[in-house]
Amino acid sequence: MILVVGGTGFVGSHLIQRLRKDGVPVRAIVRSPRKAQALKDLGVEVVAGDIADKASLEAAAAGAERIIHLVGIIQEAPGVTFRGVHVEGTHSLLEAAKKAGVRHFFYQSALGTRPGAKSEYHKTKWEAEELVRASGIPFTILRPSLIYGAGDQFTLRLSEMLKISPVMPVIGPGRSKIQPIHIDDVVTCIAKAVASDAFLNEIYEIGGPAQLTYEEVTATIAGAMGLKRPMVHVPLFFVRPMARLLETVLPKPPLTTDQLIMFQEDNVCGMQDIREAFGVEPAPFSKGLKKFIKKAGG
Repeated sequence: MILVVGGTGFVGSHLIQRLRKDGVPVRAIVRSPRKAQALKDLGVEVVAGDIADKASLEAAAAGAERIIHLVGIIQEAPGVTFRGVHVEGTHSLLEAAKKAGVRHFFYQSALGTRPGAKSEYHKTKWEAEELVRASGIPFTILRPSLIYGAGDQFTLRLSEMLKISPVMPVIGPGRSKIQPIHIDDVVTCIAKAVASDAFLNEIYEIGGPAQLTYEEVTATIAGAMGLKRPMVHVPLFFVRPMARLLETVLPKPPLTTDQLIMFQEDNVCGMQDIREAFGVEPAPFSKGLKKFIKKAGG
């Protein structure tokens, strides 16, 4: 039995569909009754709970051989912090895993996670990784670059903005690089990692086949939508105070100061892990977009 924590999120929903298609028994912790029914329809065993509820984590972990920990947030909200979710939540889940005798703990981290990271997102992801490595439970840590596909918020927000904007806005110079990787390729890597013991006690960094600047990512999405827009760079000295203001007045601002830090950093890796360790040839960004991006007005 595999317990998936974060099974109703973007990655988790895709992963569970793959695991069930492969006939893998799956249990998932779910907060929303509406989402619980959708998982039950797939043959998933559902346990009501939350990453902040230690009792529910212990109940869900009982009898599980492997745990896939996918819970994470990209921005904070009232009562929901990076430290609370990434660090404290991971600690509680690891404690539940130890009590249950779980023999493999899979943790989805993020590319860019490292000691001394500038963003709170990466700092707390690193602390969570340290907890996983020190737990004594055999582990696998996966650090993907930007994951895109049906349901991802980055592509969705950017495409919705491009529909109504007369220009292609790019924050700052737009020269930092990322390696967008399609959700299907990420799910394939995770499914392989939890199917055997061949990936135990390893850290893997994965990304798509091309290192693209944010300029190129924006232009590629616009191209997939059939849009032609002039590109306009919005200076950081203008965006920073706006992000700070939005953080004070909105519970879910469209942009945060922590995200601005990450936008200015390269988020890239080599191809050895995904090609040699997982045997996956990741889809090019433009090809992956065609799987779910619709033409504007179409």
